[in-house]
Amino acid sequence: MIIEISRSVLHAIALTNILFAVIFWALALLCLRVFFEVLARTFFSKNIPVPFAYIPSQIPHPNPPGSAVPFEIPLVEATDVQIHRFMHFRQHGKAWSKEDGLGIVAMTAAAYKGELYEERLSKWIDDHFRKRLPKLRYPYVAPHWNSWSSFWAETGPQVRRMCIASMVLIVEHLMTGLVLPALYLYSGEVVYFEMSMYGEIGYQIVSIALIIASYVLKRDVTIEQMHSAVWPLLLIHHVSTVFLCALGLGLGDLCPRKEVCGFLFSLLGLTSTLHYVGQILDFSPCSQANAPYVRLTNHLIALVSMVWFRCIYWFKIAYFAIDRAAEIGGYATAIPVGLVLLLFTAFNADFIKFHVKATIGCWKKTIIPEEKLTTKEK
Repeated sequence: MIIEISRSVLHAIALTNILFAVIFWALALLCLRVFFEVLARTFFSKNIPVPFAYIPSQIPHPNPPGSAVPFEIPLVEATDVQIHRFMHFRQHGKAWSKEDGLGIVAMTAAAYKGELYEERLSKWIDDHFRKRLPKLRYPYVAPHWNSWSSFWAETGPQVRRMCIASMVLIVEHLMTGLVLPALYLYSGEVVYFEMSMYGEIGYQIVSIALIIASYVLKRDVTIEQMHSAVWPLLLIHHVSTVFLCALGLGLGDLCPRKEVCGFLFSLLGLTSTLHYVGQILDFSPCSQANAPYVRLTNHLIALVSMVWFRCIYWFKIAYFAIDRAAEIGGYATAIPVGLVLLLFTAFNADFIKFHVKATIGCWKKTIIPEEKLTTKEK
């Protein structure tokens, strides 16, 4: 009788902790998103200086896969006819006059440049994740005209949301995948380990709920703000993560907490964080077009980390997890754990494949002169 009551109390405590974690992340994610949006509008949204701006000579501007085709006409050298034609195209028939000034033309051109990149990026994601087409040309962003000061003005609305999402995810990954596990390893206090586990479960539940809501509402309300072709992969990933975290908590003191912290470090705290940092760099003035060696350095660090932690070290983690699960719960525990880890292995393989291709592409564009690159490499 006492044992049953104890189990009921522990079960109630676990559910309460999960509920608290869900509420915490639902509020924290909203606050983080608002914070980063305000930050971006405050520091990255200055007007484009007219001498830095360009307008296209062709309307509409060519937008092939791969590298961006730069606008050709410096705004300060553009004729009234060229400006009128461009503004008529962008303002859907509305006339532009000299009294309006060139500042609005510069901002309109920046917005158009951002939309063209967003169009290429969206198509690449759809072709890669949904259609699974081979030998795609990665969409490189055009050079930014005014560095970080006008970064937001040169970025399309969907890419802005993806940037904000990456910043939010970096915070979450660092908290549950690095800070809390490190505190546990340093202090030995189990509360930090449990906070990491419950925190990750709460975040994943919120993320799952928002993906389902996106399907129901037929619009993107996900945390990741990725193309809908990616949603099924994210859903499988999040459900698998909840299973592993719940298992870690359910095992209690039998759980190999030190090794689980290594699992969190490798997948969340380091490699996933580097991936999202790279995504921000791809969109930003630290992209390949503006700062090729910065981008290449990030690619190399991310790739080495991916190969070590998601390939070489990963098999050690997976073997240990299945072996320990079999030791504790027999085949009934080991088989589900093995299946979930198999899914993670497939995710890891896709992650590594992407970073290998991205690093090679960035290396070629950085080291090899543009005129020597083939059409497929540009």
